[in-house]
Amino acid sequence: MALKSLRAGFTGRPAEPDLKTRTQDVARYVRDEAAVVAGTAREHPAALSGTLLGVATLAFVAGYLMGGTSAAPARSQRFWSL
Repeated sequence: MALKSLRAGFTGRPAEPDLKTRTQDVARYVRDEAAVVAGTAREHPAALSGTLLGVATLAFVAGYLMGGTSAAPARSQRFWSL
């Protein structure tokens, strides 16, 4: 008898949460992660400044390299050479 009651109404897929519930879960997760990052930054300010300096340096180098590769071609390499 118990086996019949378990099968009754089971569609093969669990019910998925609606969009509002999923959005609230994501917002809660982001808030929790932001609180953890802020707490870590408060506890270790030297590590935070070192990390930010490292990220800024990497971003500068990446921008410099991308800017250097996209330089305009020399005048002699242009096909319309004036």
